[in-house]
Amino acid sequence: MSNAADMKIASLTPSQASAGKKLAVMSANSRELSVILAALAMFIALSLSTDTFFTELNLISLLRQISIIGILAVGSTFIFISGEIDLSVGALHGLLAMICAAMAIRAGGDIYVSALVVVVLGAVLSGINGVITTKLRIPSFITTLGMLSIYSGATLVLSNGMPISGLDSPLFRSLVAGRVFGIPAQVLWMFAAGIFGTYLLMFTRFGYDVFATGGNKTAAKAVGINTDRIKILAFVVSGILVGITSFMLVGWFRGVDPQTGNGLELSVIAAVIIGGTGLFGGQGSVVGTLVGALIIGMISNGTVLLGVDSYYEPIAHGTVILLAVVIDIWVRRQR
Repeated sequence: MSNAADMKIASLTPSQASAGKKLAVMSANSRELSVILAALAMFIALSLSTDTFFTELNLISLLRQISIIGILAVGSTFIFISGEIDLSVGALHGLLAMICAAMAIRAGGDIYVSALVVVVLGAVLSGINGVITTKLRIPSFITTLGMLSIYSGATLVLSNGMPISGLDSPLFRSLVAGRVFGIPAQVLWMFAAGIFGTYLLMFTRFGYDVFATGGNKTAAKAVGINTDRIKILAFVVSGILVGITSFMLVGWFRGVDPQTGNGLELSVIAAVIIGGTGLFGGQGSVVGTLVGALIIGMISNGTVLLGVDSYYEPIAHGTVILLAVVIDIWVRRQR
């Protein structure tokens, strides 16, 4: 977009800006509704085609299985909306989980202190991704691709390629993997992350700046938004949630495997894209992302219940992702 056009956007009157914001919200709501309807159609189809899908045991298991992906995807939504991407989220999840297990199990430290450490470390390491991307002007795709390899290698070095297990803390495990009124704690953590992400994105100045930065960086700068700072903070928010999932995993399984997180970034990115978040920034929602994670979970769950060969699952995931991308590009062209 030309400088003249950017200045025109920056000089919008309050009423014009309000109208633009309402249009953006309506567009986001429309995409959310489309994703929800798609998820509902898949839910009904699986319920009618199998005897075990629409059961309390299976539905609770489904929600528990997508909890880690859902929380990670909430954080990645901020990065995507700001106009960036993070390919290292799965590897960082595995590294932080290994650090948490090494501190709490191998070194005999306090699990609560270990949990706090990995949350802070997640914010710092992910924030470094943002700094490298914005200050050194290296595309986030390249930055996080390199970090993916670094984190994966660091996990293997730290663990010597061996799993760490044997966490002995019933109270901590009940907090991250117990049940509250029959609902798994992992699901409650995911809902809490969704509420936190929605509030931050839709009801704070930071959320407004994230949308503005991803929607039109030049125009955002023209109205005084520090776009570099906003992108770095988006990475920090994601890192905090990665840290949370890492200690959840350790408490859930009482340890961690060095292969944890390998390929997880693909499911996270799929959930974000399927949930309606724009590939080029400036558009998306946490609700849509969580529904996207649910769709990913239903595909995996449905293939098992229908007796479909597991080799077809990646094909189904890829097809859904491509369809979501095509729809996103088509909608942008129509605008």
